[in-house]
Amino acid sequence: MLGWIRNLVSAAASGLATATHPGTTPATPSSNYALTPTGALNWIGAHPIPTGSVIDSVDAAKLLLRQLGITPFTSTIGACTDLTFPLAVGGAVHGPYTPGIGDLTIQFPPHVGPRVDLNAVRKGEVLYGFVPTGIIDESTNKSGMRVAWLNLDTLQGDIGEPMGGFTDTILDAVKKRAAEARIPRDVINGIIDSMLKPALNRIPQAGVRGGLVDTGPGTVLSAIYGTVQRSNATCLFAPSLGITAAR
Repeated sequence: MLGWIRNLVSAAASGLATATHPGTTPATPSSNYALTPTGALNWIGAHPIPTGSVIDSVDAAKLLLRQLGITPFTSTIGACTDLTFPLAVGGAVHGPYTPGIGDLTIQFPPHVGPRVDLNAVRKGEVLYGFVPTGIIDESTNKSGMRVAWLNLDTLQGDIGEPMGGFTDTILDAVKKRAAEARIPRDVINGIIDSMLKPALNRIPQAGVRGGLVDTGPGTVLSAIYGTVQRSNATCLFAPSLGITAAR
């Protein structure tokens, strides 16, 4: 099955040539790596993401976001009930894009079928990321962080878009795309298990959040704010602010 999955994605990659996302040249795979399981893992090896259990500085948090293809916002600070004050940073990236892979567009059936967009982030959408420092453990409840956004071109917006675990956000979005396109479950599971999970599993999980928002195309002002539940404390974070050009 893995060989067939590799052929499937390689067929799509022949038309892609590169998984580089506009405006994220340091953080995305170069044209030296085809969109295959081996290529994805080679790129991870060449651009290592911090694998420790805790992000210990704002610089490390920004590095993690950039390596995921996410442009960092302003830094911010949290206040916790255990009297600690962790720093944090949010960020965003527009679609089409899938962190850890680049452009997840496949041809199905292989060689003869249409090109299918399975990207976690599609055109007109924005993926938000949030990385706090010093979070060693957290509760199973990953809710609490929110996104407030305003599209200056359409004057559409919201003040409470929910965020969740970053890895869950990406995997759920890709599975949703596959279900909508009626891609067989064994095909999409093969892609996820061989390409996407190895990239996302290298991301520190404690406190890291993701949120997918349909902002529509335009210049989007955003603020990421809210709470992160730790095992023995709750941390309230002031807004991390930024501007994203959604396409």
